[in-house]
Amino acid sequence: MNGMKRVCGLCAVLCLLCTNPAHAAAKEELMGSTMVGDVAVFILSDGYRDLDASLFLAIDSGQVAAVKDIYPGGKTRNSLNTFLLKSGGRLVLVDTGGGSLLGSDAGGLPKALAAAGFTPQDVTDVILTHVHRDHIGGLGLGGRAAFPGAVIHISKVEHDFWTNPENEAKAPERTRGTFATTREMLALYPGKVALFEPGGELFPGIRTIAAYGHTPGHSAVLVSSKGENLLLWGDLLHGLDLQLAKPDIAIAFDWDPAAAVSSRKVLLSKAAAEGWRVSGVHVPGPEAYRIRAEGQGFSLVR
Repeated sequence: MNGMKRVCGLCAVLCLLCTNPAHAAAKEELMGSTMVGDVAVFILSDGYRDLDASLFLAIDSGQVAAVKDIYPGGKTRNSLNTFLLKSGGRLVLVDTGGGSLLGSDAGGLPKALAAAGFTPQDVTDVILTHVHRDHIGGLGLGGRAAFPGAVIHISKVEHDFWTNPENEAKAPERTRGTFATTREMLALYPGKVALFEPGGELFPGIRTIAAYGHTPGHSAVLVSSKGENLLLWGDLLHGLDLQLAKPDIAIAFDWDPAAAVSSRKVLLSKAAAEGWRVSGVHVPGPEAYRIRAEGQGFSLVR
């Protein structure tokens, strides 16, 4: 009952924001909420950042044309979302935003939590889809654990790769910072880092799915309850309109572009076939969507 009061309270605030443009502009961090069976899902914004469209790895004339058509100005405003799941007695945060690591573009998660009626101390668990700084940076606040009561859950493959000094020594210079950030953020939670193998249920109605490629151990989260499903796909896509229609287009952030493309196609096909709702860290808007297969790609069901 208490969880439902919070959901209803958030919905009431959202209605107020929709009818008051001045408040809507001031409360961008408050995105939306939905129910997946018995699981309450809050979509929260940590902020936004502008990305250069050239980061999308277009490899033929058709892909180049698609990038130019969708991003004619050469830039895309990229959402930085997090997800809060209330299931039973657990309050589970999926990814943490970039915190102070992304400067003024991020760091809105604490305000978003407050707007949803929660505090960082209420969070019992954090699931990390992977350890890029816009997903893990919010674990720390002022050199301390931002969620002092939480257990941090990360796939064993992801954890073992980014905490291995041998991998760091061999890695390209552009990825060295991820190794350091992973060490620093996880060190804030001594004895509270739990490793999982994707495919299992972490909590009632919440399980993980392997989606390797964007990083070596990148995972998605599937929320399932009473026949309803919501796929929180982490960084399966960075450009919703572009990579739905053209799933073969990778992005420069992908560790293994070919594997990332394969994971994207597999999970998008599954979501379309099963009627799952979907969202992700870089998905714009306050709602979860449904998708359908369309030709060689996918589109939103509107």
